[in-house]
Amino acid sequence: MPKSLKKLILYCLVIVGIIYGYQLITGKSIATLPGELVDKIQSIGSTPQTESTNPHYYTDPEKSMPKD
Repeated sequence: MPKSLKKLILYCLVIVGIIYGYQLITGKSIATLPGELVDKIQSIGSTPQTESTNPHYYTDPEKSMPKD
C-alpha cells in the first residue's frame, strides 16, 4: 500500500508541475491549449473558398447578354 501511495503522489506532483510550468512559461491557462491546437490544425492547409463548389444548373440570362 505505501508503494502505490508514493507512486500516486509522485504522478500527481509531476502533473501539477507540468501544469504550473506551462502557466509560468506561457502566462496562459492550460485549459486554453486544446482550443489553440484545434485552431492551428484547422488552419493548416485550408484555403478559403470564394465560390461554391456546387454545380450551377441555372445561368443568369443577364450575364450572357452582350452589354451595349
